Amino acid sequence: MPIKKSSASDVFQRKISDFCDMRLKPLLQPRSFENIKGFMIGLIVFQSRPPLRAGRVDWLEIASLCGMDEEMSPELKRAAQPGFDAILRWLGAAKTSTARKLPVASKRPLRVPAKPISVQPVRRLAS
Repeated sequence: MPIKKSSASDVFQRKISDFCDMRLKPLLQPRSFENIKGFMIGLIVFQSRPPLRAGRVDWLEIASLCGMDEEMSPELKRAAQPGFDAILRWLGAAKTSTARKLPVASKRPLRVPAKPISVQPVRRLAS
């Protein structure tokens, strides 16, 4: 079943493509560059998250999927991290905008029932 792309998806794909051209292209060989750029755009097209481990981007899995095990340097990771963060934010925003919003309950002051006040004072018995 083909995924229907929206214009927002097209715009974001162009932004990620420009990000890759500016930040990642100078750091990589042409084949590795095309692989990681295609991988990032594929995440947007299929609206899937990058591989994560313990809440962080799993660089070993990305290197394996993109066929660039030797080229995954700390410099490349630092340069690519903002792109993956942007994809995660975009996916989170896309989910919340398409999710059905529940009606908010009206904000009324909380009423606490008062204790009944006895008419007669409590007397202590003398011992």
